[in-house]
Amino acid sequence: MTQQQPKNTLKKIVTSRRFIFVGLLLALILLSIYYVSNYQQHLEHPNTGVILKNYPLGETVAVSGVVTAVHNDGFILLDNYHGIGVNYSVYSPEKASIGDQVEVLGVLGDSYQIAASKILVISSFDYNFMLLRSGIALLIFLFFFRRYWRFDFKKMMFGRLK
Repeated sequence: MTQQQPKNTLKKIVTSRRFIFVGLLLALILLSIYYVSNYQQHLEHPNTGVILKNYPLGETVAVSGVVTAVHNDGFILLDNYHGIGVNYSVYSPEKASIGDQVEVLGVLGDSYQIAASKILVISSFDYNFMLLRSGIALLIFLFFFRRYWRFDFKKMMFGRLK
């Protein structure tokens, strides 16, 4: 009987919801740390982080940011990387307005100049409207979720309200 009791307590611990929750949370944290540490090594095209560390002159790069100025032959793109602002001079016939969110794929030249091959422009209105409708959808979801479900901290599970 004494050998049976440690097996039962170990089985209870391993199958408890708190143990499973802590284990899954730890796995999520470790995977997130791994992703943050290594994602730049697996990019198809260098981004601003790689450009700042090792300037890949003449290579195809992928950058994104906000349009700050518009010229006849292109525009200036501001990309913030960990608080560091980088202004790219993008040369393209594509029309963009100040405040637009832009993603650019092109060849990197001297002094942060990019000869664009592909450009995706999201107007400032479309970007703000997307944020607004996502916020409204989140509020509607939370309203209905809180109306029909509650979280029981003792059992560490969601229970349906009756």
